[in-house]
Amino acid sequence: MPDEKIQPQEIVFPNNNGAKLVAALRGVPMASLIEALGISPPKNLILLIGGADKLDEKLTSRLTQLFSRGIARAAADAEALIIDGGTEAGVMQIMGQSIVDRGRKSSLLGVAPAGKVTYPGGPSLASDDSAPLDPNHSHFVLVDGNEWGSETETLFELAAAFNVPVLAILVNGGAIAKDELLQSVRRNWPVIVIEGSGRLADEVAGLKKEPSQIEDPALAEIVEEGDLRIFPITGALEDFERMLFSQSPNIKLLHDAWQRFATYDATGVRLQKAFKNIQFWILALGLIAVFLAVFEKEGQELVRHQQMLHNALGWLRYPIIVIPIVTAILLAYYNKFRPANKWILLRGSAEAIKREIYRYRSRTGDYSKDRLTTNSRDDVFHERLEPVSRRLMQTDVNHGALKPYDGPLPPKEVAQKNDDGFSFLTPERYIELRLEDQLNYYSNKTPKLETHVKQMQVAILVAGGAGTLLAAVHAELWVALTTALATALTTSLASRQLEETLVRYNQSSADLANVRDWWTKLSPAAKRSAKNIDQLVEVTEKVLETELSGWVQRMENALAQLKAEEEKGEESGSDKSQVQNQVTPPPPQPDPVPPKEPADSPGQQGT
Repeated sequence: MPDEKIQPQEIVFPNNNGAKLVAALRGVPMASLIEALGISPPKNLILLIGGADKLDEKLTSRLTQLFSRGIARAAADAEALIIDGGTEAGVMQIMGQSIVDRGRKSSLLGVAPAGKVTYPGGPSLASDDSAPLDPNHSHFVLVDGNEWGSETETLFELAAAFNVPVLAILVNGGAIAKDELLQSVRRNWPVIVIEGSGRLADEVAGLKKEPSQIEDPALAEIVEEGDLRIFPITGALEDFERMLFSQSPNIKLLHDAWQRFATYDATGVRLQKAFKNIQFWILALGLIAVFLAVFEKEGQELVRHQQMLHNALGWLRYPIIVIPIVTAILLAYYNKFRPANKWILLRGSAEAIKREIYRYRSRTGDYSKDRLTTNSRDDVFHERLEPVSRRLMQTDVNHGALKPYDGPLPPKEVAQKNDDGFSFLTPERYIELRLEDQLNYYSNKTPKLETHVKQMQVAILVAGGAGTLLAAVHAELWVALTTALATALTTSLASRQLEETLVRYNQSSADLANVRDWWTKLSPAAKRSAKNIDQLVEVTEKVLETELSGWVQRMENALAQLKAEEEKGEESGSDKSQVQNQVTPPPPQPDPVPPKEPADSPGQQGT
């Protein structure tokens, strides 16, 4: 429920547009303000910075086109919230009308000082520089203040509280706009400067193009440290659209990528279950066959002179005969359909897609603006994903059905509750959603793996000890059962690669912790460096990719070894139904599913 101190107010303007207004009292948490506003969680945010006055009327027509065909359309496509000053003046009035022209597909939030604005049912104009709220906005936050600029701190805290990527756009502007621009730069938000719109925008654009000694410390910081992109007001609308869209993720493209990932992942899980079931029954049937054979042999000796019991025991020969046949059928099914091989291939492909999704969302590496030349970020994303599916379809996976995934995207098992799976990621969000999440997975998984390995090793030792004890008490026939059990456990432990996986998890966990610690110790200026951001993402993804690659290789080796052992067993012509033979080793069963997110280990820990 909204905070008790916040009472949302519905206001209706003369144009019949209804808007929700919230008063931001001092000390009220931003989360409570957002809840009271009732705005659907956006995937992106556009912050409009600019002049409310001294805007050349000759520019109004051009700005209307840029706002309507550019900003409003980009906001709708990127599911972005737009925030501005909220008054019926200058660029804010143009923004409101542009949203109307585009069918009100985006929320438009105005933040203004309560002592300087008026609205239907509210106070009248208090001074000559007061202004009415714009009738085309959908939401307002009025800050306790009687001066223009007193709302700036709340505006930026509110924008940051949405926890989504922010793009600032500077049009015209004066002293207050300069302060807002400086705050945007300090928060590492990219800024598009509309050159030719007058005043501050033109001054910043000129200094950016021709750097010189800047006496104003605020302007010096803006020009030297800001991520500024200059767009001339007379530029082509298509170029402006591309510049805007380059700052927003392609929701449709990401949706298709998550759909493909989820389909591969769900199919892989299904094949993994089939594989584990086959392995379990091969193991269980083998042990049952040995037990029945030993029991029959011992029983026949005990009831040799009791004909009725002797005949009853004779029926055991039928399951002893049938069980090896069933086991052979299961092995034939496994060799024919190869669920383990398909599972490994699907997991590898799914995780390769996930890696590209996080690289795309973090806008690093080949997706960074410095490396994008002729191709767009979306083009690079498509070029990276296409070979993954093409290679997969050239394998055994192509001989089975890939049932389309029909659940939520991204899958609940993958995305955290506070991640929509589509927004661009800041370095801090990347660390939270990707690095920390995987680090927690490894940290939680390794104790369980260690316990499992110890339990199986103890069981093997106990089985061996039991066999020795049985031999000592002259129950040699039962030694076959303990030997079969120890052999099955040993084969299962080796084929599932538990010990090797434990080692790799520990190594990957240490590597990820090193990457996190390296980033933590960087200065704020170093954290704004594109090179360091690229290194953060690339090394993290390499850690995860290396882990997955190692898992895939280990599983392929285990499968190859199993197949060789089976062929060797067939050549020996051994009779599986005999007690003296060992139980047929089951296909390898990788216990730990490859990392929650595939991995490539950052070969260099000294990131």
